[in-house]
Amino acid sequence: MQKAATLIGVLFAAASFPAIADPEGTADTRIPDFSGGWARTGNLVETFERIPGDTGPGPLLVDPNHPHVEGGDGPLQWVPALDNPILKPDTLAKIGTIAKEEIDGIPHLKDEGMCVPSGVPMILNRRGSALEILQTPTQVTIINARDQQTRFIYLNVPHSKHPGPGHAWYGESVGHYENGDTLVVDTIGQNNRTQIDRFGTPHSDQIHVMERYKISPDRKTMEVRFTVDDPGAFTTSWSGRARFAARRPNWEEEVCAENNRFVGKVTVAGKVFTNEVPTPASDKPDF
Repeated sequence: MQKAATLIGVLFAAASFPAIADPEGTADTRIPDFSGGWARTGNLVETFERIPGDTGPGPLLVDPNHPHVEGGDGPLQWVPALDNPILKPDTLAKIGTIAKEEIDGIPHLKDEGMCVPSGVPMILNRRGSALEILQTPTQVTIINARDQQTRFIYLNVPHSKHPGPGHAWYGESVGHYENGDTLVVDTIGQNNRTQIDRFGTPHSDQIHVMERYKISPDRKTMEVRFTVDDPGAFTTSWSGRARFAARRPNWEEEVCAENNRFVGKVTVAGKVFTNEVPTPASDKPDF
């Protein structure tokens, strides 16, 4: 009975994860295993990084004149370097207002703090970002621990003829595997209600994101390199990366209440400015 059970299990696994169809017999049909839990790593895990060796335009980074300091009583400001040439005038004006308020000690209410879906690529860039990746032969599902955000990537299919634009928080993502270690994802059709990064940089519904998820041979680390093309918000396409380390998959979900407005301690010049931002409420009931 034990041998029979083992044989049945092998047959079931084979049926559940068939090889990718390849009539010519030339494609690399190896499927990398991204499944399980992943946690952000890096020097400052709420910002994207430049891709090493890439001389092209990169993501917004922290202004060195206004460095971000984690913990303690120092400034918690997130001020971007506004000399990045990727910013169109309208985008620069919007992010410039946010940067000035950050310097004055008024923090930007990021999507995560308001329990709003993150969109792409911001889902890779959330504080302490814990991801769970699930794989089937036709779909990759990415779950974010905070407020149970879920993103679907459909494998080996083309984009819909009319995917939007701008009707979905995560748009329409299609993907395929390459080289036995990489997942390539193409995303279009996002709305313009999410932010690109921790600085609150906006984007338009013309945004097009290409991602390459690559897993290390020992399966301990994962790197995601991406390119953003959005003529509505940026002067040119630009690229960045986010790094992850494998973590135990049984992480706990973090519940996020809709319309949350608590932003934590706000400091100015090392002194506490406020501990909360009150939510306006009407004295007159609606009914």
